[in-house]
Amino acid sequence: MKWILVGRSSIAQRRVLPALRSHARASAISIASSRPPPEADAKDVVHYADYESGIASSGADIAYISLENSDHARWTERALMQGMHVVVDKPAFLSYEDATRLARLAKARGLCLAEAAVFGSHPQVEALRGVFTEASVRPTRAFAALSFPPLRADDFRYRRERGGGALYDLGSYVAATSRLVFGAQPASVTCRITERQADGLDIGFSVLLTYEGEGALVGHYGFNTEYQNRLLVFGPGAAAELQRAFTLPPDTGNQITVRRNNVESVVKIAPADSFGLFLSGVVAAIGRRDWTAYEQALLQDAALVRRLIDAANET
Repeated sequence: MKWILVGRSSIAQRRVLPALRSHARASAISIASSRPPPEADAKDVVHYADYESGIASSGADIAYISLENSDHARWTERALMQGMHVVVDKPAFLSYEDATRLARLAKARGLCLAEAAVFGSHPQVEALRGVFTEASVRPTRAFAALSFPPLRADDFRYRRERGGGALYDLGSYVAATSRLVFGAQPASVTCRITERQADGLDIGFSVLLTYEGEGALVGHYGFNTEYQNRLLVFGPGAAAELQRAFTLPPDTGNQITVRRNNVESVVKIAPADSFGLFLSGVVAAIGRRDWTAYEQALLQDAALVRRLIDAANET
């Protein structure tokens, strides 16, 4: 598979590019970016100085779009029209309408379109769900927190017109967590903006999702607190908690703290590369010509993010 990385973001440089080299069966890698390539990339990467020429000329089979949030839809569409499968950084698109439109375009052209919600590909998530499978119970409650200290003042996440704001940037984590833990769309969605900057842009929000029967997810998200990155899931007779649930370096192991019938134990998790596992899964799906699961996940998550935004705007 020939890959092109459209954009040289920090996450693309640190995590995506190594994963392409190690896991994604990349026979060739191109990068389209106005930023010159580091010397270390010069030997095995073809560089294009702008996105258009890279997409038009690279001959890539798959494009990985890693740009500011507001640019994702435009360049995803361009890559699909060029005949490329596309993986796009989360949040994939800023509106449900863009998500559905581009999913239809991908389907019409026989191409895969996937949002890189990679944390769900880490073995720790399956191990957490396995706690409840082993106990023969289903989770009925979840608490999530993904919040971190302020970013650099010039970061695009502080600019509304560039797709900034905590809800746009982190809402995809709410949606993916809901899908992975409960496997269903919530019956009710409450979302409250908790902090705004001077121009009104949201920099923190909290959610309460409830599900038919039993089930509730509470979460706190933003970029104005001490670092928090954890997921607690519990139900009758079982509870499981993960620190570093949403971002875990590939060389770092982890553990799940489990409590069953008030007895605590620990499940050890070996190091794993969530980006590599996700991208290798996409490549395998393309090889089988069966990428429905990625399309469904993208659309389900986009639908829930739209509900979060609507709920936040009601207040």
